[in-house]
Amino acid sequence: MAMQTFDKLPLENALEDSPQLRSLVGVFSEDAQALRDYVTTLHQLSSKLVAAHNQLTSAYQDLAKHLKAYGTIKFPVNGDADGVVASTLSQFSKHVSEMSSWEHIVATQIADGAVYPLSRFIDTELHEMETMATLYQNAGMDLDRAITRYSRCRRRDPEQEHRESNEDVYVSKKKFHQMALHYYSKLNLLQYSRKSALLEPMLGLLVATRAHYNMGHDALVTPEVEDFLANISVCVKSVMDDQAKEREDTLELIDSIITQSQLMYYAEPPPDIASLPPDTTLTNKAGYLNVQKKYMGVMSSWERQFVFLEGGNLMSVVKGEAAGSLLLEVDLTTLVHATDTDDRRHVFQVATSKKSVTLQALNDRERDEWMLTIHNLAKDGGYIKDEKAAPSSLFSGVGQFFADKFHAASAAMGSAPSTPTATSASPPSSTSASAMPQAAAIPADAPIVFDLLTSPEETFTLQLEGQTDSEQDVTDDGAEGKVVKKESDKFFTVRFLGSMGVNVDKVVSFIDGQAVVCEVMRRILAARAIHNVFSTMELHLSTSESHLILSEPSTGNIVLRHSLSDVAYWAAHSENHKLVGYIVRQRDSEGTDTASFSCYVFEAEGSGTEICGALGVAAKTAYHQIVEKKTQEKKRKQETRLLLANIAQLPDIDDPPQVSSDGQFLILDGDLPGSAPRTPPVSTKSSQSTPPRDPRKVPQEEDPESEA
Repeated sequence: MAMQTFDKLPLENALEDSPQLRSLVGVFSEDAQALRDYVTTLHQLSSKLVAAHNQLTSAYQDLAKHLKAYGTIKFPVNGDADGVVASTLSQFSKHVSEMSSWEHIVATQIADGAVYPLSRFIDTELHEMETMATLYQNAGMDLDRAITRYSRCRRRDPEQEHRESNEDVYVSKKKFHQMALHYYSKLNLLQYSRKSALLEPMLGLLVATRAHYNMGHDALVTPEVEDFLANISVCVKSVMDDQAKEREDTLELIDSIITQSQLMYYAEPPPDIASLPPDTTLTNKAGYLNVQKKYMGVMSSWERQFVFLEGGNLMSVVKGEAAGSLLLEVDLTTLVHATDTDDRRHVFQVATSKKSVTLQALNDRERDEWMLTIHNLAKDGGYIKDEKAAPSSLFSGVGQFFADKFHAASAAMGSAPSTPTATSASPPSSTSASAMPQAAAIPADAPIVFDLLTSPEETFTLQLEGQTDSEQDVTDDGAEGKVVKKESDKFFTVRFLGSMGVNVDKVVSFIDGQAVVCEVMRRILAARAIHNVFSTMELHLSTSESHLILSEPSTGNIVLRHSLSDVAYWAAHSENHKLVGYIVRQRDSEGTDTASFSCYVFEAEGSGTEICGALGVAAKTAYHQIVEKKTQEKKRKQETRLLLANIAQLPDIDDPPQVSSDGQFLILDGDLPGSAPRTPPVSTKSSQSTPPRDPRKVPQEEDPESEA
């Protein structure tokens, strides 16, 4: 079996201590802890074989299950990508399961062949790993304290104090660098120890069992088992040889790195040591700087942050966090100059027409290099001209969620676009073409409303008028304005994110409507991120025969109601299916159409596609009801007109009869006020008894479907 390659911690970047490297070290540390848990459990199960002779069968079955479970454990660092260890342990589990039927065990051979290697691995490798992790953390804290002390030195402080603080930084940084190198190399070597520590005990267990159990002789002494054991022995020996070679190469690399990093240990190199001049051609730079924080415009404090340039923006990452925040946008108006704020050394200020940031470097060379880099970037308007040479985004190592949130907020503020990536790059023509309907449909100065019931148009939707008894939502007590929750009704739990006015017509095409809804979603989410608006209103969304209803989950009170005939378009986001929005026509306080539309955006607890499907079914049902109502009304008018025409042809009728206000009865002359009734009212529904007329002579009405 060949040695499987895996990712290693870069020892060359140990002194840099960047956020990406810290995240990678955390992943390796978590992997070491997971391996410790697994090996500890394996050690306990092996000891169980020695201690519990009467439970031999059960112990072997548990051990076999645990060996087989190695392939299902999600180790953060995949040191067994080809499944060699998992498949080998699976083979071991088969033999251990067969051994569960044997009645006797020799505790001495099992303890020597299985328990002892695991105990040695736990007491030496894993215990040493924990000790080095503690020393590494302490060295990092000592370095932070030393740099903080050095940064607080003022110009008027004695030179002796400056030298002492500088020497303290040198000693702390050197100690941290050496400890980081040894700790990283130990984490890398642990990937080799993993295989030998897991395979060697199982090998000893099988060898001891085969030698001391005659009952298992026929099952174990076979050519297949012989080949299996030989391959495992060769694999373990090969892993040990590779581990020894890796240890030698690592020690040589550590010595070389320490020799080349002597100058980097100083915060400010001594005068007798020659230092390199600043690079004047850089357009991108990253590193730790002290950032000045102001409070109430008077008090100020300094905080050490990781500062970097990303997409024409000056960004920073606070220690302990994964996502970056915007410090300043670099453009043609950006000015950078040295200053002596708070009587500190190596301080420079970056200022634009809108904002200024004060930063402090550790020495003059680092300060000058930062100033030149920002100046070079400002000459190009804040953009890197050569997109191929642009560095990859720092957000790629901390999750796409933070990157999408930052880029959305930047686009909403009108900042420079981010560095294009392979997955998001598109031709300029297609981008501008797709943005035209969105820009035309959404006004540039359209306000964003984060709460419901903030305008008369929205308040009017709560006034329930012109509804029949079947359309009104009435509680058990008969009070209006509440939704009666039946078991057959379906409610969707949503959270209101915001609404915006849009310039659309009643008939919205699929492409334009989808683009408008997605653009409104993007603007609302960006505005929430910029203004730190995180609270949302939880509602229940439901549909009746003619309305879209938003109600409170606890009380059932109706918060907002839209007629389905006013809803022009609805859609879910193409990528995030939890986001759903709809475009609705607004009405004034008197209920008349204002020819204006708004787009409401919600976050569904489930899938927004289900909500869109429910709205589609409700709209289709409402459409069929309107068509049916129009058809019945047309039929009633035709029957009434035919009946009146037949009655007018009778010889004893001087004046044509009249129709009642509800259209259900005929009022004859004798039924009018002041005269005796001659005949009872004739219902228009009895028109079947009169002679039929040619329907072709009856004026035709409009098509009910066209009216709907």
